Amino acid sequence: MQIDATRLSLPDGVCWIYFVLDVTSRVVLTSRVVRSLSMHLAKLTLDEAVAVLRAQGHHERVLVQSDGGSDFTSDLFQQACLKYGGWVRCKVSQPGGTGILERLNRTYKYQFAFRQDWHSMADVRAAMPDFHRWYNHERRHSALGSVPDILPLLIAA
Repeated sequence: MQIDATRLSLPDGVCWIYFVLDVTSRVVLTSRVVRSLSMHLAKLTLDEAVAVLRAQGHHERVLVQSDGGSDFTSDLFQQACLKYGGWVRCKVSQPGGTGILERLNRTYKYQFAFRQDWHSMADVRAAMPDFHRWYNHERRHSALGSVPDILPLLIAA
């Protein structure tokens, strides 16, 4: 799984969105809209993503990939990663790196966020279930044969 944060500028100030992506299925496991980045919020977002995986019956250890942001390299976040499996710092350009998650950030911004007329962080937060539904169930994904992301999971079941 990969975790990262992307920044949005709004009339009421800047907000950040932590995204956690299951790289294998290309499904957004969870997201969290926050005013500022912190190791505590990064850990809470990771905890929530692992809970989603566990609820789906995935109990194996997970490898968490992120960039080298201070929220991800903090002792608190690192301890959570070790509890769930492990952590690897990745670069966008390296094979197997965070390029997939950076693509999610770009898709979020250009195909969803920038098409909205949001005035506050509360507006962004309220729209996240719609984004998850669209990204995970409706969006066509070229890496998965131009079918919505969730279909390969249903076919495999």
